Amino acid sequence: MILIIGGGPAGLAAALALNGKAMLLERNPQCGKKLLLSGKGQCNFTNALPKAEFLKRCGEYANWLKPALYAFDNQALIQLLEDSGCPSFSREDGKVFPTSLKAADVRNALLDKALALGTQFCYDTTVTSMQKDNDNFTLQTDTGEKLTASHLILCSGGAAWPQTGSDGSGYDLAKNLGHTILMPKPALASISLPSPNAFSACAGLGLKDIRLHLGKHSSRGDLLFTHQGLSGPLILDNSHLMNKGQTIHLEILPAADKLLPGMMTKSPKKSILSVLHHCNLAESLGTAILSILDIPPTTIAAELKAAQRHALINWLQRAPFTIAEIESLNTAMSDFGGVVLREVNAKTMQSRIIPGLFLAGESLAYSLPTGGFSIQMAFSTGWLAGKTILNNI
Repeated sequence: MILIIGGGPAGLAAALALNGKAMLLERNPQCGKKLLLSGKGQCNFTNALPKAEFLKRCGEYANWLKPALYAFDNQALIQLLEDSGCPSFSREDGKVFPTSLKAADVRNALLDKALALGTQFCYDTTVTSMQKDNDNFTLQTDTGEKLTASHLILCSGGAAWPQTGSDGSGYDLAKNLGHTILMPKPALASISLPSPNAFSACAGLGLKDIRLHLGKHSSRGDLLFTHQGLSGPLILDNSHLMNKGQTIHLEILPAADKLLPGMMTKSPKKSILSVLHHCNLAESLGTAILSILDIPPTTIAAELKAAQRHALINWLQRAPFTIAEIESLNTAMSDFGGVVLREVNAKTMQSRIIPGLFLAGESLAYSLPTGGFSIQMAFSTGWLAGKTILNNI
């Protein structure tokens, strides 16, 4: 018997790749509970970028994920859903959604196809322990049932959104079999700033193509101010690298050393707040910046002291933001943790430690940016695991 633990995108992909020759164990009353919540229920399930560009967006994990993406790429997933009655469309930013904008249609299309192939589904079933004896795995469930399998695919998710069943318990199963686990931390998470937050009035304000510096690491992306702090792709995509108490630096206005003096010379009688507005900074943001620097917003540009001008330029070019808190695993979109990649064969998804054990999706310790990359790679790694087994039984 071939057993799949977890009925998310990776588990459903594995079931489809195995052509119905598997039993899938799901702890919830239905599959894809977390998938149903993705994209605020609209399900951005992949990104339409060409494979090379797609992998480039995967950053340091690109080489490791390459075999899985080439085994089943974004166009293959789009076509599979199309053939299963779930057409889709891609936006200008590359994000791909079901035409209906309903995550349930994605889940149902995958589930219906898996059922049609003959996959067996066991719901409300939690694996409490598993071990390997000789050539077989023995699994104990919370229902008291004991199951035996020759091959096992572990894709029980990560530790984010535990209310969906993705509570990190799959990590314990892998650890008990001898795998090294990277302890999970929030990923795709917003951050809050120290209170009182001088930027609370900027909530809802978005800035395009901002560069972030965190130690030696730098990245570009769109930034969003929230009531509590900062979010948007720039923060979400790099949150797994951040820690409470760290200071990040943002290039709010990279050319401030040239732009600001020029604007001040051009409009010497305007207030410094007005000058900042003419530098394309929203009034709420300009007010917050000047408040932090103790510069009265009504200060006339020609009267701004040299030290104040220098401080303002420095802040705009390398604005410091100290992280008060990082969104918790309870609400973060994903986590960064799980089985370390060096213990899994990227070409097959098989464990290098336990023959016959395969791992896929968020059970693995990689973190990808927003935009459909995580769901696609959960599907791709699950598919590769299933195909590897199918080709060798």
